[in-house]
Amino acid sequence: MAAFPGNGTDPRLERAAEELGPRARWAEIKEKLGRVKVIYTDLDGTMMGPRGCFFLNLHMEYTLRPAAVLLEALRMGVDVVPVSGRSGRQMRETARLMGLRNYIAELGVELVYDQGERVVVNTGSFQGNADDLYRSIMESGVADFLFSRYAGRLEYHTPWSSFRDCTPLFRGLVDLAQANGLLEKRFPGLILVDNGVLPVRSETLDVPEVRAYHLVPKGVSKERAVAEDMRLRGFEPSEAVAVGDSDADLA
Repeated sequence: MAAFPGNGTDPRLERAAEELGPRARWAEIKEKLGRVKVIYTDLDGTMMGPRGCFFLNLHMEYTLRPAAVLLEALRMGVDVVPVSGRSGRQMRETARLMGLRNYIAELGVELVYDQGERVVVNTGSFQGNADDLYRSIMESGVADFLFSRYAGRLEYHTPWSSFRDCTPLFRGLVDLAQANGLLEKRFPGLILVDNGVLPVRSETLDVPEVRAYHLVPKGVSKERAVAEDMRLRGFEPSEAVAVGDSDADLA
């Protein structure tokens, strides 16, 4: 609800909130949510609070609300599917602790079912070995090319970059459009994806802020991975909900 200097609260916004807000549409919302069979959710910054903690809110206060919501969804038989830039190895333990069976890792490259019993790897338009995608990407020389072009502005996102199964993980600050233009000419099957600001500073980079970057096969994204999972398991759009907080969650 907006307020304007000297005028108090705008009555037009008050009326709009009453007419269009969730309270006025609760019956409709409740009916739609009753059909939901799967919830796709980002982890860091969405399902997880600050510092990657499930029990911290944005005010750095401990709360059980996220756990209560997750518990209610599981009791209702809703499949809660984390969708993250984290590697499958990282997500497996997180999912296991939360009682979740299925998850999507590395920005949509890996679709993992039944805690790893079945894994679908999406290589997009990159001509590489799906069984060892990380090695195929690294052997192309693309990482060295990016480090040379963006010296002092890009580096591996250690220590998490050491636990990758499919795609390299970097941190720094680069002109994303320029970087992807260079990749299109030299490594046309790969694209650099911005996964948001990191709450860290680097002693070896000369940048005003630090962002996370994933190097993924072109044609791979969280959105497409969710669509593929829905196709494979026969979910209708009306049966799914998706939640996220960054550009990578939308494309």
